[in-house]
Amino acid sequence: MAHLPDLISDLALILIVAGITTLIFKTLKQPLVLGYLVAGFLAGPHFELFSTVQDTANINTWAEIGIIFLLFALGLEFSLKKLTSVGHTAFITAITEVLGMLLIGYTCAQFLGWSTMDSIFLGGMLSMSSTTIIIKAFDDLKMKGMRFTELVFGTLIVEDIVGIIMMVLMSTIAANADTISELGLLMSIVKLSFFLVLWFVLGIFIIPQFFRKVRNELNDETLLIFSIGLCLGMVVLATHIGFSAALGAFITGSILAETREGERIEHLLLPVKDLFGAVFFVSVGMMVNPEQLIQYHTPIIVIVFATIFGKLFFSTAGMLLSGETLKTSMLGGFSLAQIGEFSFIIAGLGQSLGVTSDFLYPIVVAVSVITTFTTPFCIKLAIPCHEKLLKILPQPALDFLERYTADTPAGNKKDRHWRVFLQTYFTNMLLHSVVLGAIVFFSFSYGDLISRNIPGMPGYILETVIALAIMSPFLKDLLFNKNSHPELVSTIWFKKKSNRLPLSVLFLLRILVAIVFILVILFKSLPLPPLAILSIAAVVAYIIYSSDWLLGQYLRIEARFLINLNEKHLREQKELAAQNGETDETYWLDEKLHVAFLKVRNTSDCIEKTLQQLSFRERFGVNILQIYRKNKAIDMPGGNMALKEDDMLIVLGTTEQLNIFCNTRNKNQMDFEEIKEKTNLKDFIINQPENSESQLLLYAAIVDNISPLLGKSIKDSNIRDKWHCLVVGLERGVYSTVNPHISMIFEKNDIVWIIGKADMAAELARSDLL
Repeated sequence: MAHLPDLISDLALILIVAGITTLIFKTLKQPLVLGYLVAGFLAGPHFELFSTVQDTANINTWAEIGIIFLLFALGLEFSLKKLTSVGHTAFITAITEVLGMLLIGYTCAQFLGWSTMDSIFLGGMLSMSSTTIIIKAFDDLKMKGMRFTELVFGTLIVEDIVGIIMMVLMSTIAANADTISELGLLMSIVKLSFFLVLWFVLGIFIIPQFFRKVRNELNDETLLIFSIGLCLGMVVLATHIGFSAALGAFITGSILAETREGERIEHLLLPVKDLFGAVFFVSVGMMVNPEQLIQYHTPIIVIVFATIFGKLFFSTAGMLLSGETLKTSMLGGFSLAQIGEFSFIIAGLGQSLGVTSDFLYPIVVAVSVITTFTTPFCIKLAIPCHEKLLKILPQPALDFLERYTADTPAGNKKDRHWRVFLQTYFTNMLLHSVVLGAIVFFSFSYGDLISRNIPGMPGYILETVIALAIMSPFLKDLLFNKNSHPELVSTIWFKKKSNRLPLSVLFLLRILVAIVFILVILFKSLPLPPLAILSIAAVVAYIIYSSDWLLGQYLRIEARFLINLNEKHLREQKELAAQNGETDETYWLDEKLHVAFLKVRNTSDCIEKTLQQLSFRERFGVNILQIYRKNKAIDMPGGNMALKEDDMLIVLGTTEQLNIFCNTRNKNQMDFEEIKEKTNLKDFIINQPENSESQLLLYAAIVDNISPLLGKSIKDSNIRDKWHCLVVGLERGVYSTVNPHISMIFEKNDIVWIIGKADMAAELARSDLL
């Protein structure tokens, strides 16, 4: 008789028992997770009526694979767009709840006399609510679609992210329990942040591009194999660097979620996730020992009450802090009063690291089971408790809550410009610093390889040139500050004189960061005196700053990244627009571009100054379409054109750019008179007199293989002076931009939106542009 490995017989037992119990639980309309836990108990060593699992080591390995696929699937359900859409309420609620429950869990465990590591892991387990249980409760109570349910789902998304980060930090603490310090923990957080951003940036830049090239070759089988291989490869890399396997799986899923194939991969992975996830939850149930549950009944009761009341308080408090009403906050807070599947993953992490006690796993399972059954009752109690609280609270407290929740959403409008500027500034600074830091890190590795093969100064110079060449597009953007939103900077600059010092400091900080990265490479690679290094750094910084070609290369990289990041989202928007009958492909241009009509007064400081000196484009982001001088139209005036008294300017820009330009003009002694109301570009073109000499029209040019624009920047193409027209928009795949920068490089299949006269279109056609 052939020998059958224990693993196969164990899997047969697990899956048969799991299938039967989940059928029963589905009939009873209970969460399937509970069915898996019961199946694990029945198939485990603590229930002797049936055969039990023989090879628990192999089952534990399968359970670890289950965690990987659960986190991979969670990443596929996660989306950066989804995270940005949940709003500040979800962030504040999740952070408040997690921090509060970490404290309660740690305090409870210490009160029960448990070890420090048991206390830390218990706090982590109690801070995670259960998506599965909450969805089930909302379905049963028919509450889906209500405002508070959307806030709860947003909170759960943020909780998942915090849970992943918490697992990494717990792993670090557990691995260095005797030597870990505050500085060491801080460095772990910095290291985690660095690699998270780096993986995300590189993943978004590379993986969607790869999928785009091989899309026609990807059938379901190939896509599934490649996705799982990518997931496991990232798991190996994350583990090698010192992070958890769960982090690598989640990151891979979140990157793939941003691709067009994300939903397809999620659908293909579902059976794999269900299989391995079932094995994981069954393995959790196998850990339940009835004797331990009886022995630890007091801690179970204490933790159940701590979980329910702690989550009721901190979740409600978090929503209140974010500005939600008391009723909405209590409905949301009462919905989150349970723990579930993520808590099992954290418990499994503690056990695999060997830092938590054996009794902790079954206790957490018992608490999860109990809070699963109490969740619907908690949600039903929210309204009665709210009505009771309204009667108990003193009137001053109720008045304060009403004022606070009414004022919070609309507050701080006067600081909106600073908030937008700082958000953009520090996001770009973080991304650039991570990418440049990664280049520096890898340059140390290949630098040693070069120096071994090419000894002496030639090797040092080659190492330096390679590193600086790769870094230069990103250094260019730091030095040039292209992403600072010039129109926004102008508003802040002219709004208050006190704003100019902090703005100047922030600009200098960007330059300083760029120079520091240059110095790191030079000091590491060149064995020269410090003064010589500083001199070379100054020359390199000047060359990079002066190069328009480098800015064009950076814009190309940035456009590719944004295409990959937004492709799925924008395609969904276009499909939705098509379903609603919106077939105008240029709707984005008509919505974003507007025209203002301004007259130069005789008191204006702009008289006799050239457009190059006034630098409207650089300062405000607007373009001058035409200048009317003595009833004669000057189209697309160049930088050498000087303004005269009574000139009428037709200015093109976005709504925000024009508002800032018009509101700032008097503060800058420009003194223009707005002689007509602003209009959008589409209406401006339609309402022009037909066949007049000054009539401007909008044309679309597709950049193909024979286009003279291919591979050139807008500036190098000399399109304004050569053809007397202006590039006002560019579409590259799903990526769209208005008023593209003059260093933007045209690529094949770009759609370039050009505004000019009818005779300009004939010239463009003769030049193979139209």
